[in-house]
Amino acid sequence: MISYFSRFPFVRILLIWMTGILLSAFPYWPLLGCLGFMLPGRIFKSIGISTLVVVFAMAWTNYLKSEKSALPVDGFVIRVQGMVEAKPKSWSVLARCIGLRDSSGVWTPTPSSIRLYLAKQLPKPQAGNVYAVRQAVKSFPLPLFPFEKDWGAYFTQKGIGGSAYVPLDRIQLIEKRLEEASFFERTQSHFVHLLERAFEPGRDRDVAEAMLLGVKTKIDFETLSAYSALGAIHILSVSGLHVGLLYMGLSLLLGFLLKRRPAGPYVFFGLMMALLWCYAGISGFSLPVLRSAWMFSVILFAKTFLHRQQSLNTLAFSAFVLLFLHPASLFDAGFQLSYLAVWGLIAFQQRWASIFKFSGWLSWPMTQIWELTCVALAAQVFTWPLIVYYFHQLPHPLSFFLLNPFLILGSSIALFLGFLLLAIGSFLPDWAFHPLAFLLKTSFQLLHGLMFSWVERVTSVMPFLRISPLEMSIYFVTIALLVWAPRRWKVGACLSLLFWQNPESKPQAYLSTFRGEAVWVENDGARSIASLPASTDPAWIQAHLSPMWANVGVKDTLTRRWPLKGNLQWKYRSETYAYVRIPTESRAQHHLILGKEVEYRDKEWLKSWRQATWYFLQKPSAYWLGELKPYLPKDYYFLDERPAVVL
Repeated sequence: MISYFSRFPFVRILLIWMTGILLSAFPYWPLLGCLGFMLPGRIFKSIGISTLVVVFAMAWTNYLKSEKSALPVDGFVIRVQGMVEAKPKSWSVLARCIGLRDSSGVWTPTPSSIRLYLAKQLPKPQAGNVYAVRQAVKSFPLPLFPFEKDWGAYFTQKGIGGSAYVPLDRIQLIEKRLEEASFFERTQSHFVHLLERAFEPGRDRDVAEAMLLGVKTKIDFETLSAYSALGAIHILSVSGLHVGLLYMGLSLLLGFLLKRRPAGPYVFFGLMMALLWCYAGISGFSLPVLRSAWMFSVILFAKTFLHRQQSLNTLAFSAFVLLFLHPASLFDAGFQLSYLAVWGLIAFQQRWASIFKFSGWLSWPMTQIWELTCVALAAQVFTWPLIVYYFHQLPHPLSFFLLNPFLILGSSIALFLGFLLLAIGSFLPDWAFHPLAFLLKTSFQLLHGLMFSWVERVTSVMPFLRISPLEMSIYFVTIALLVWAPRRWKVGACLSLLFWQNPESKPQAYLSTFRGEAVWVENDGARSIASLPASTDPAWIQAHLSPMWANVGVKDTLTRRWPLKGNLQWKYRSETYAYVRIPTESRAQHHLILGKEVEYRDKEWLKSWRQATWYFLQKPSAYWLGELKPYLPKDYYFLDERPAVVL
């Protein structure tokens, strides 16, 4: 292990820096006793230097942590930052709050950032526009169910304190950006028009805009589900795959400059950097694009100017710089998946590709298929545990091994043709543009035809999977030992891959709300029954319920829809629950669930429910809460303000 890491100094530095980030929540003064610089011996000096790096990483991470500012509760002034994203019914903007007004009417400056969704009737905002808004901003809601992603913590790490929807009558433009649209915005708009010229409206054009330009707001849920089920969701967003393909294409096109010394390498490096970062700007400077552009910039520098370079050391250097500038990226799933996928490709792809050598007239296609399979497998070696941890599903092995090579090939061809169209389409006459557009459309039609026919006929995903952080740690340590440890350690590493027995979950029920209607979920071992409103969409179920089902070991789910009208009653653990939409007298029920339709003008019927526990699906106004105060029981809950109640 020592000799291995001595060849890769930035791997060692990166691991120590990551340790400091992970420990940043703890006080670092106890570690100061480990600074043994002055003690004799290499071991003590190594421990001292490593500890110093850890302490510096802890202090630096705490210094850069975003302070949570007060959120506006009345009026505020914001300046739009970054690119504006078009949603189906609103404009999504990241807004920098210049100042806010509190309830007493006093204006105070504030440095907070908030996510606003502006009514679509408003003309499209431009970065730099200043608006006056009269609206309360709310913190991001807490997770409703266990194991659900905590979006509040996620956005807090990015310095975004809360969000709000702003209707048209509550916002006013007070300063319009004077300059015209930026070069990147104009270029992206021009390329969107090129794709509109090449495609008819529909799924293929929406996916092409997302894959090539990062414009992904038009894709329907069915298409997203198909890509997700096949483990190909990364194809839809501009990220490492797209920047990597562009990098390889430009390297082939401009590689002759490397031989034109002495100026050729400098011209090659300058052109490649300019084109890579222009593409990053055109696709919106999103975090995955910036991460990928920086990664390939470092690789480009090493390839151009360093005679001897280690790919893993180059990768570790790029990750270290990103974590130095933004330590919170370590906890971002995209950062983790991107770097682990590239690490897997560096460590395993060439090893596995050389295992089989094909001969005969089928040697070339079989070699290409095998190499693409190795690419897919190598990228998954380190990423599949995280995919299970974050998304609780994996592509079915049949889909992965048989379909993935063709998906990689098909998407690569589509991306290549798309980049070619964007690069030269503006200069082509119609007689040359339309054949290229036809090839591009055909590539997307073949890709989607293969995907959707497969999804319809074959079980393409294994749902409700789970893995704990401890199991992930054991897996990563085991892989490291199997690859790099001495032979005598490998037997012990193999033994550590035995199944870790998860404790069995206890039966539990959860009561929550969706748009003012009750959500009742009852888990019992591997079976779960969910009673949901008729308006509940699959995306809500996938975001809120699927993580819980995966982590408690559910394999079989049954979803039922509430009737649109009328009261309901059921029993759970010998206690009776009443879901009341129409006022009715109590019949000794233990729990009262008050629907959003309930009228409180005639309150006498509530007297019979004083011994029950009440659950308001929507919190009444301050006036009605005052009116209801004499009738309220000892225990009552507002379900729209808290996570699901465990029963």
